[in-house]
Order: sequence, then structure tokens, then C-alpha cells
Amino acid sequence: MEQHSQVLTTEVEFDGNSYTATYFVEHGIIHANIDGRLVHAPLTQEEAQRTVQAMLTGHLLQTHRKSAQRDSWMDHA
Repeated sequence: MEQHSQVLTTEVEFDGNSYTATYFVEHGIIHANIDGRLVHAPLTQEEAQRTVQAMLTGHLLQTHRKSAQRDSWMDHA
């Protein structure tokens, strides 16, 4: 059972570093603060914490990919 309207924190390890996100569940919607941005997702059968961890990991992967692409472009400039 998810705790509604209570702010919780979760953490993931990525590339040797620890990253955190805060979140709360209200009216069947997960509201997560990931890197200063408010992100929403519907509450599903999956635990809210796992959903937020997946969203945080996805954000980190995308940020890492963009950084690597930018560095690649700078090397060829």
C-alpha cells in the first residue's frame, strides 16, 4: 500500500555516484522531483518507489548520453 500525500525520498547508484529523488503519491498520480523538475506518472501495480527509481535512472541515462554526444561533437569541431 502506497503512502499518500507523504513526501518520500529514494536513491539510485549511477556511474559510481548516488542520486536522490523525492516523490509523493496523490489521487493515483506519482509526483516526483527529479533534478529540480517535477515529473508525473500514473500509479500502477509497481511500487511508486520503483517507478521513481526507473524515472531517475532514465533521466541520468539521457543526461549521460547527451553529455557524451556533446563531447563527441566538440572533439570533431
